[in-house]
Amino acid sequence: MDLDITKVPMVRLTWVDAQEGCVGWTELEEMMDSPLAECQEVGWLLVNSDEKVVVMRSWNQDGQDGGACIAIPNSWVLNIEVLVPVDEVRELLESDTDEDDWADE
Repeated sequence: MDLDITKVPMVRLTWVDAQEGCVGWTELEEMMDSPLAECQEVGWLLVNSDEKVVVMRSWNQDGQDGGACIAIPNSWVLNIEVLVPVDEVRELLESDTDEDDWADE
């Protein structure tokens, strides 16, 4: 499968995961208050379905190979933020400024 990596969004994914919280003898109240771990992953968003989200961490354009991925149940996902290159943000900000200039005249 050939992939055009420029068409795949780069994202920061935030999700909850299991976390071991108690070691040894621990009061029940403390065990019941055990928190989940809030985790983050950065990479290319390959799949975002009702079932799962798959993020690829590395990309080899020459071989069309991905390196390392993580599949997370969609129900664990808290947030998916699309990351935008700084140059694109700069261009957007500059174009917004240009549009505002005509309004002042």
